[in-house]
Amino acid sequence: MEERSMSLYFVGDLNILADKRLSMADKIVYFCLVSFMNVKDGKCYPRFATIKARTGLSIATIQRSIKHLAKLQLITKKRLPSTNLYLLTRQKILQETIKKRVITLSEGSDISQRGLLKEPSYLTNNTKYKYNVNKFYNRKFSNRGVANHTPKTFVYKGETYKNIGEEGHFMEFSGKDGKRIKKHKFKDIVIEEKPSRKKFEAAAEKAVACG
Repeated sequence: MEERSMSLYFVGDLNILADKRLSMADKIVYFCLVSFMNVKDGKCYPRFATIKARTGLSIATIQRSIKHLAKLQLITKKRLPSTNLYLLTRQKILQETIKKRVITLSEGSDISQRGLLKEPSYLTNNTKYKYNVNKFYNRKFSNRGVANHTPKTFVYKGETYKNIGEEGHFMEFSGKDGKRIKKHKFKDIVIEEKPSRKKFEAAAEKAVACG
């Protein structure tokens, strides 16, 4: 009987993790067997040396764990000429149940089971959890990268400019002589505005009139 290659992932039985009758080695060996299990028949045939290579446990520890798992009827072991056959009926039932529910949900025929793919209850029903998460994000990220958008004045090249408005991502400032500049809200960018021809002509006419 040939060994199956190890699965990249599998459905883990949380009851095995929570079972206080099992030692850490028992749980590691159990899930190692699961990783080799054929999902169609629930069987696997890994040798002790293979389990040792995957888990890092000694062969003596592996043998004790397999004996304990079999005693608790979590697995069934049958001796073969070159290896053991392990039947993981419990795991097979678990994976079949999950598969059926996923198929049912994808088809949308069983409304009562649709909640299986919803957010966990501790996310949807735990008001305290939501409050703490929102509080954290509001504190850490709500003002991240936001500058002071509306300063009343801005000093540029030794001259103080007054805020006269905003345009897009820029704030507009005006100096005493009517010179205007634009300051980016978030970046250190300052643009000096050139007076338009009309403004220049108006200023010239005003100067002439005053003269």
